[in-house]
Amino acid sequence: MTPTGQLTVRSPGPQFPSEGTAVRDRSGRHRGRVVRVFGPVARPYLAVRLRRAVRANEGAELIGATLIREKEGHDGAE
Repeated sequence: MTPTGQLTVRSPGPQFPSEGTAVRDRSGRHRGRVVRVFGPVARPYLAVRLRRAVRANEGAELIGATLIREKEGHDGAE
């Protein structure tokens, strides 16, 4: 978690979602959108703006969790 409340995640490889892509957790819950891609081309970092601010315990649950790119056309509604 950054001081601004965004998540910084690492891409598993050179394939990564583009900026604006919605991401969800393994349970299918919409978590946010990729707002920035930066770092090494081989395995870049992604800044994810969360849908809403998370409490400390929710943030702790996201450490080590996998985020999944949502399919095209998904509106992100829960």
